[in-house]
Amino acid sequence: MPSSIGIGGDTQVEKKYSRKYPRISADFPVECTFGEQTFRDRASDVGGGGLFLNLKHPLPLGTELVVRFRAAKHLPVMNAKAKVCYQVPGEGMALELTEISVEHRRKLLQLIHHKTGGRQNLPRAKFAAQIECEQSLSLAFGKDISMDGMFIETSHPLAIGSRLNLRFNLDEDEPILEVVAEVTYEVGRLGMGVQFVSVTAENLRRIESYVAKCDAVPQ
Repeated sequence: MPSSIGIGGDTQVEKKYSRKYPRISADFPVECTFGEQTFRDRASDVGGGGLFLNLKHPLPLGTELVVRFRAAKHLPVMNAKAKVCYQVPGEGMALELTEISVEHRRKLLQLIHHKTGGRQNLPRAKFAAQIECEQSLSLAFGKDISMDGMFIETSHPLAIGSRLNLRFNLDEDEPILEVVAEVTYEVGRLGMGVQFVSVTAENLRRIESYVAKCDAVPQ
């Protein structure tokens, strides 16, 4: 979750995130192997970075295992290495996918993007504007926006972790916004999700106001 943000004054607002990829609710079997033991359980959440399993007796934190699953009927069976990153007593445990092929992670993110339309936790508003970027994305277009970030449509998404200096308009008659963002996930040739990591308090207010006055996408 992002740290809390104060928007008083004109200071720069720096944000840090613990979750790198979006996630959705799920219901599919997962085969887990650690050591010489193998068991099956069901995933209740899936993201580009991990799974949440409905285990009544979770494994210790840090336990490393191999998982095998098919997140949707149209997707291939995926094999990955994972480790237990946290537990919810009585509910299950979260697994971080520590080793998964680039293609399989991309397919998971495409599934999530298709299911959610790019939505994440904060209210988002439809957004259509050309994005100017110092990293050669001058022809990219924004699809939706929240106080957290935006989804940028481009056939050439940048690598996860890339920092971007973005310039864009919310309304034609208002000044251009300038923000620093970081690529947190990419979806094949559809585009990439970015999170704002440095934005002035005034620009944050403008984004909040824009989202509030538009028809925010339902959660």
